Amino acid sequence: MDSLTFQIARCKHWLTQHALPRWQKAQSNQTGIFAEGLLSDGQQFSDDLLRFRVQPRQVYVFAHATELKLIDGSHQVCVAIDKGFAHFGSPSVGYRFSLSKDDDNNSDAINLYEQAFALLGFAWHYKLTSDNQSLVSMEAIYQHISTDLWDTKRDGFFLTKGNDANKGQNPHMHLFEALMVSYEHTDNPVWLERASTIYQLFKTHFMQSDHLAEFFQADFSLDVETGTHIDPGHHYEWIWLLSHYQKLTGVDVKNSIDVLFQFAQRYGHNNNGLVKDEIYANGKPLRSTSRLWCQTEYLKACIALWECDPSDTHRVAISQAVEHIFVHYLNPALPGLWVDQVDSKGEPSKEDSPASSFYHLFLAFSELFRIANKD
Repeated sequence: MDSLTFQIARCKHWLTQHALPRWQKAQSNQTGIFAEGLLSDGQQFSDDLLRFRVQPRQVYVFAHATELKLIDGSHQVCVAIDKGFAHFGSPSVGYRFSLSKDDDNNSDAINLYEQAFALLGFAWHYKLTSDNQSLVSMEAIYQHISTDLWDTKRDGFFLTKGNDANKGQNPHMHLFEALMVSYEHTDNPVWLERASTIYQLFKTHFMQSDHLAEFFQADFSLDVETGTHIDPGHHYEWIWLLSHYQKLTGVDVKNSIDVLFQFAQRYGHNNNGLVKDEIYANGKPLRSTSRLWCQTEYLKACIALWECDPSDTHRVAISQAVEHIFVHYLNPALPGLWVDQVDSKGEPSKEDSPASSFYHLFLAFSELFRIANKD
């Protein structure tokens, strides 16, 4: 068994024997709401804050896991869709950021980010169940954000309903992902056309001369305070998304991928190989900690690059990326849990396991399973 074959096998074992069974229990049958996360001892986070984004992300995990026959998570998916989502809002009026004991304005906010993941959740529910009501919900979500969040003067979506001052790369990126998934699961070309709108925004606004920018004012000029703050992990996430977009459309994205990869490789890693959380646009470190999700996006990017060029170099990079995830994030935790963040030396700084990270882990590992048949 070679290194990559071993890594794929250990990921499948970790998911099927530990992570999926453990997290399958972290949902209320009464409310349909998934737990915000699990503490390092396996107990659930308090319910003082329940973010909506966790709900569709977990729907994705268990729908995809069911499709891959890793576990039967159909009950979890359907309970979340039938009961859980409704606690946060609806497709036509939007899903609020969170349920919070403090119940402040941030909790009530209707953000593009949450709506993008709602679309992803319903798309995967439709894939699993063929329930036409999810098609209706998907369209309602898109019509809602097109009406309430789209900037009719300068294009692009605002971050938050009622705030016409700020835009961000990240929620557009996740909408891009959800739109492509919606196309794949419905075969309706309108979803790919909508995804192409986001691709155009990427080319004209998000992508700078040598890096991906994150934070903007309404006219897409860089935010005065945070415009130079850069996430290397998002560079890798876009590499994977652009590669996927090219498969669906035939659009040549090689130049963008090359620029993103060169910048992230040059400035985005600590000496231990882990991807940094945040840097400045000039390459200097801003936050040299390393969250788990940044490593899973690097893994996905390595897989995308290997598919374009199946060289030994890219193959080794895939294996090393998986190894880093196990050594620094999975092995130090209880089986099926993870350390969410380590410091610049690789030592745990946040040992609890937010549920939102499972989406990143599962998607990256599912990409490994997909290429296993190609190798």
